[in-house]
Amino acid sequence: MSMPTSSKPLKFQQALRSSWHRFYSDFLLPSRVHELRSLLEQALAQGYQMHSIASIWEKIKAGQLQDGPYLVLRLDIDTDLRTTRALWQVVREMGVQASFYFRLSTLDVNLMREIHASGSEASYHYEEIATYAKRHRLKSRAEVEAHMPAIQALFAENYRRVKALTGLPLHTVASHGDWLNRRLGVINHELLQDRGLREELGIELEAYDPVLQQRYTQRFSDGAHPNLWLNGNPLEAIRTGLPFVEVLLHPRHWGANIPVNLRDNLRRLGEELAYRQSWWFCLIGPLNPLWPIVQGGLVESGF
Repeated sequence: MSMPTSSKPLKFQQALRSSWHRFYSDFLLPSRVHELRSLLEQALAQGYQMHSIASIWEKIKAGQLQDGPYLVLRLDIDTDLRTTRALWQVVREMGVQASFYFRLSTLDVNLMREIHASGSEASYHYEEIATYAKRHRLKSRAEVEAHMPAIQALFAENYRRVKALTGLPLHTVASHGDWLNRRLGVINHELLQDRGLREELGIELEAYDPVLQQRYTQRFSDGAHPNLWLNGNPLEAIRTGLPFVEVLLHPRHWGANIPVNLRDNLRRLGEELAYRQSWWFCLIGPLNPLWPIVQGGLVESGF
């Protein structure tokens, strides 16, 4: 009788391969910014109307959508303002519109104002459910739901602060997906299911609202190496003339920014240790003043 083959070597190989891909993405990936220019050039050549979330929303409200084709370009600025500026430069030079959603940790007031002045949209990439859950070490969906009024109050405070600092309308916002959201099974945009809160703050649209999502023929998102595009390549959709597509980009996937990625990885580790109340976090506690990334400080923006 033959003995079953152990799966341990296979799992080790998979883990090693995954680690290499992550290392390559974070520290070796060459700039892909030129690929965005090529994508936009091909979209314009195919007759696509290019829109931000805000500008396509205005067309939807006015009942002015035609047959298209339309391409909605959205960038979630999770990290890496350097690559963000390079991508925005391409958007501006191509004369198209896009939405740039900034987290508190990437907020750059001057850049956001420049983006808005150019005709694109700069707004808030929020994550208050995850932020509050980390801070209070919530362990379940039920705990999150019990604290939802406090979470919504935190969101309102942050939203108003961003709006006051930037002077921008922030009529649309977009939910950020955090590791703790996935663990708890709660999406950040659930805090905006309260229509009264939206009306109070002047928020007209969340980027994941069905009123917008149901209009897309297909949505595309970039990804980490080696899967640079998820759900297919948008270039193929453009060549076939799909009538209504959204392309979602994250600057981290468009070129390795070594110091930013290193800080972000350390911040993520610090968050995990703090959330678990690990004894390792107790050991590094005295270093907190020197490590704002571990404290969850706002590394890139000075916000």
